[in-house]
Amino acid sequence: MKNTQNIKSRLSKILLIVGVVLMFFLLFQKGLTAFADKFSSNSAPLEIQTPTIFVPGTNGTVNRFNGLIKKLDSKADVLKVTVATDGTVTSKGKLKSATEHPMIVIAFEDSSDKTLPIQGKWYQLALNYIQQKYSFATYNYLGHSNGGLVITSYLEEFQQTSDPKLTKLITLGTPYNDTSTKYNEAVTSFTQVKEHSELLNGYLKDLENIPDTIEMLNIAGEVDETASDNTVPVQSVFSGRYIYQEQVTAYQERLIRGEATSHSELVENQEVISIVKEFFW
Repeated sequence: MKNTQNIKSRLSKILLIVGVVLMFFLLFQKGLTAFADKFSSNSAPLEIQTPTIFVPGTNGTVNRFNGLIKKLDSKADVLKVTVATDGTVTSKGKLKSATEHPMIVIAFEDSSDKTLPIQGKWYQLALNYIQQKYSFATYNYLGHSNGGLVITSYLEEFQQTSDPKLTKLITLGTPYNDTSTKYNEAVTSFTQVKEHSELLNGYLKDLENIPDTIEMLNIAGEVDETASDNTVPVQSVFSGRYIYQEQVTAYQERLIRGEATSHSELVENQEVISIVKEFFW
């Protein structure tokens, strides 16, 4: 009788141990499956609708376009990307696949004039980083001031075949022929510039690399009939025609007059906002 009780006791313990082991095994399998699912979803880039990428000018940060983006689409998701001088890329914010107008701002840790020659490469690094997280075949681009030179440098020197394709381009107050009166006259209409700057000549060397599928809109601001936005002469902005006009599928120029037309104000000028909406969307 005692032996029978011992056997039953041992059997109960064995069954208990087996049950505990089985429970831990099932929990482990469930956790492993959840981890695998999570890892798999994070590995594949999220497909999004055609984004609009914004790049600011000299000393501009990822917050430069906050006002503009809010006025364009207050409900849009925004991804803010910063490229350090060593090429390291970081970001804040997330994009969703259902968002109609996803926005991406790319800025550089050092966006001074001295780093301008390498900013096109930094832009490419940012694109590569973004593509690891999000999938899109085409995008729009708005570059303010030197942001227009960044995309020009990228298209001519640093674009990779695996990069998404730029389809619609707006440059705003971009100094294609520098800002000096040495190179630019105080005019809004002209057939040739006063003198080619070293900057403009540099972009004329490799313009044949610019894809011919781009639609471009080049916008200049004019304050009080000065033929300037108080920083960049209109002639310098419209010198972009020498680079793009014969290369892209469509090229337009717009001159913005009236209120809020100084260089820094152009990004939130109401007429500019309306033009951007119409041109991109």
